Amino acid sequence: MKYNWVSFIISTIIAGLVAASMADAGRSLYQLLSGFPPVDWSVSGRWFLMVLKGEPFVPNIRVLPALPYELLVGHLAYYFISLLFAGLYLLCLEKVFHRKPSLGNGLMFGLITLFFPLFVQMPAMGMGVLALNTPTTFLVLMRTVVHHSSFGFGLAMGAILADRIFSAKRGY
Repeated sequence: MKYNWVSFIISTIIAGLVAASMADAGRSLYQLLSGFPPVDWSVSGRWFLMVLKGEPFVPNIRVLPALPYELLVGHLAYYFISLLFAGLYLLCLEKVFHRKPSLGNGLMFGLITLFFPLFVQMPAMGMGVLALNTPTTFLVLMRTVVHHSSFGFGLAMGAILADRIFSAKRGY
């Protein structure tokens, strides 16, 4: 049977955008409840721009001068990575585990994605592994866990929605 790449791409977009929206909502709720400041997407964008220049380790990134379009790059990278993770989630479910999306496997995948910020991005930005070099380690960790948990739930909800849309088109 021929694989339907169009439905996969549309499902990836739906799941990725729902996941990013849920992650934003979860992070905003955390900010509201904790008073902890939001993610500074311009700093993330600065890091991604530095990576593209061949400088992945930037220990004092917050004190460096702003780069052109860093806020835009931060947001674009966030959504691109959300779509990338959504595609990986859907591929793993379908081709490796032969499972349908569920809140449980969505949450598990969201928690697996914690590896990137905690062990790659934060250390490369000078925050240390698990944000241990920050004065508010616990709050940074909690915001990151809430963000990625919310992302995982959103990923599952978006994937379930896409699955229902395409199941209805197939007539089952």
